Amino acid sequence: LRLADLAAEPWIFGGSGPWSEITTAACEAAGFVPEQAHSASGWTAILAMVEAGMGVALIPRMASAERRKGVVLRVLGADLPRRHVVAAVRQGAEAGPAVARVLAALKQVSAVRGDSFSSSE
Repeated sequence: LRLADLAAEPWIFGGSGPWSEITTAACEAAGFVPEQAHSASGWTAILAMVEAGMGVALIPRMASAERRKGVVLRVLGADLPRRHVVAAVRQGAEAGPAVARVLAALKQVSAVRGDSFSSSE
């Protein structure tokens, strides 16, 4: 399944956070502008709308753990949207043990996924 295969479908957008922009950008990169039919602020509501046949939606992996009987989930490997994660810490705090562990974990995940990670020091 390619994202462009869903171009004619009505789309359900996330109503809060960056997910609407991620959906729009991913669809535009696939060559179409999605028709926003509905918007909801939580993944439970978005999945309920999909289950009710109101449209299709892009959801992150973390939201896909909530399985719904009437929803089919497909990974869009070729059109995988990207989310940009930025860590901001108070100057000098990056040396603290907890913050250093979080930054190290972000760097590790970034390296495994082949993403770039930069820090301003």
